[in-house]
Amino acid sequence: MRYLITTALAYTNGPLHLGHARSTYIPADIMYKYLKLRGEEVIHVGGTDNHGVPITLTAEKEGKNPEEIVEKYHNEIKEDLDLLGVEFDAFGKTHSQIHIETAQEFYLKLKENGYIYEKEIEQFYCPNCKKFLPDRYVEGICPYCGGEARGDHCEVCGRHLEPFELKEPYCVICKGKPEIRKTKHYFFKLSALKDELEEYIKNAEEMPEHVKNMALNWIKELHDWDISRDISWGVPIPGTNQVMYVWLEAPIGYISFTKMLGDVWKKYWLEKDTKIYHFIGKDITVHHAVFWPGMLIAHGSFNLPTAVISGGYLTLEGRKMSTSKKWVVWVKDFVKNFDADYLRYYLVMSAPLFKDCDFSFDDFKNKINNELINIIGNFTHRVLTFTHRKFKKVPIVDEGRLKEEDKELLKKCEETIKAVDKNIRSFKFRDALVNILHLAIEGNSYFQKMEPWAVKDEERLKEILYTCCKTVKTLIYLLYPYMPKKSLALLELMNEELDLNLRGNELKKPKIIFKKIDDKKIEEMKKKLYENRKEEKGGKEMEQIDISYLEKIDLRVGEVIEAEDIPKSKKLLKLIVDLGDEKRQIVSGIKGYYKPEDLVGKKVIVVCNLKPAKLCGVLSEGMILAAEDDEGNLALLTVDKDIKAGSKVR
Repeated sequence: MRYLITTALAYTNGPLHLGHARSTYIPADIMYKYLKLRGEEVIHVGGTDNHGVPITLTAEKEGKNPEEIVEKYHNEIKEDLDLLGVEFDAFGKTHSQIHIETAQEFYLKLKENGYIYEKEIEQFYCPNCKKFLPDRYVEGICPYCGGEARGDHCEVCGRHLEPFELKEPYCVICKGKPEIRKTKHYFFKLSALKDELEEYIKNAEEMPEHVKNMALNWIKELHDWDISRDISWGVPIPGTNQVMYVWLEAPIGYISFTKMLGDVWKKYWLEKDTKIYHFIGKDITVHHAVFWPGMLIAHGSFNLPTAVISGGYLTLEGRKMSTSKKWVVWVKDFVKNFDADYLRYYLVMSAPLFKDCDFSFDDFKNKINNELINIIGNFTHRVLTFTHRKFKKVPIVDEGRLKEEDKELLKKCEETIKAVDKNIRSFKFRDALVNILHLAIEGNSYFQKMEPWAVKDEERLKEILYTCCKTVKTLIYLLYPYMPKKSLALLELMNEELDLNLRGNELKKPKIIFKKIDDKKIEEMKKKLYENRKEEKGGKEMEQIDISYLEKIDLRVGEVIEAEDIPKSKKLLKLIVDLGDEKRQIVSGIKGYYKPEDLVGKKVIVVCNLKPAKLCGVLSEGMILAAEDDEGNLALLTVDKDIKAGSKVR
């Protein structure tokens, strides 16, 4: 069996922050390093996504060409990944000849197989700029909340929008008023693949259950996919003046970047006995579990993903991360102050990969100092220091002559090796790290119980220290995928190879490998974070209204009886709300703040006489009320005592 590990292509509009590291790159690197350690045939392929409207917008606003933006952030992203110790066999760019050619070949095969068709659509056109305007090139006023919105989304109320819904639309480049014109676009027949995709998902044995559920739910309402854009920056669609939509061409990068390794790419993409693992963030799960497999099925030549491993969101000090509000910690800034291996340990240990978790500087310090250092650091340092002082090298003994308590610890080593193997191969990276931590706890307990400092019999002392050193070697071996630099530093002190064997070599003079985190550094980072946060200052004078205006709004208490995710949206959940005499379907932009299962049974306040609207293609028959502060915290409005559903709010 061979393995291909890929990581989501980082978009070249900025460097990496801690959320990227946690959801995608660190877990993928752990899997990659572990499989290599076990002697498996494995490669890790990654790179950057360089096309799309956000880059052209940035370039036009800064008076630069897109290549400059791409090159700058491609290099910064790779530097960030190097700092984290993340290794790649190939790291490419979608703005490269090998990718453009591969994507065009892929497109032509889809067309040859009958999965591409042409359709006339209406789109905004700017007479001043003399070009059609993709969604993000158009901004205006949200028809629902009156806030500033762009052509596909309102940042204020979170609603998905169609460009033509905007009030007072304008071109973001020249600020002129656009007009509606007809144009021809190319569509991918995703809807024709419903049965094949459903069969693929149901039979994907290693696919995480939550990914399966999300994909199967999305497949129920499968629509064809507009895969062309009227801009010049991107992969040209052969025979046209349009480019491919980035979500068509970017995943093809997994293939094109593998081609950078030469003909070996065929083994991973064309031959059997290959497992393909895509490591991504939760927000792009559907793209990788539905769209991308659909493209591969339609093409007909390539291996399908074995599993899509989507990491949960990372909040920061209890708040949602926001680059615009400067509530973010960049990888580069963090690694300047703290060891990258400490970050790798903490982000894995904080929560299972599939769950959301929070980064707290105080919790980071406590977990490193009181858990990693006090348990693993303490045990490894005590053993190596004591063994060096007594024998200068690891004593080698006959394991058959060991006492029962010695054999028990070595048995625990073997059990831990098996447990770690099972957990890592099941993407349970935290569980595997807990296994390793528990082995260190057992080692500390054994060392303390044996009291080697009080043992007078030299042969017995050799047996005890051999057992301890074998445990340390096991810990180093298993910790390496998680903390490569620290593990290799310990290995250097032992003067050993990265395997499970003990050779009895001369030990180097011990030194402290795991140094405690300084409180002062933590306070400095926290202070910088809070000072850098963008403060919302000022505001428009509040408009006063007459009581008759308020009387027009029908507010009632509703009880949420069902809640589910809308996979196509980053912010929307679909709720079924009981209003006493009727049940309503309401779409709300609270994803990321509330989990669907936590909403069932909750009493909420509903605007009942709001005009129905379709959000992200889903009908919404009302609005639930919520409050949001300047720091991005959101809370639903509810009642302070039990009252029946349908009660009118007065």
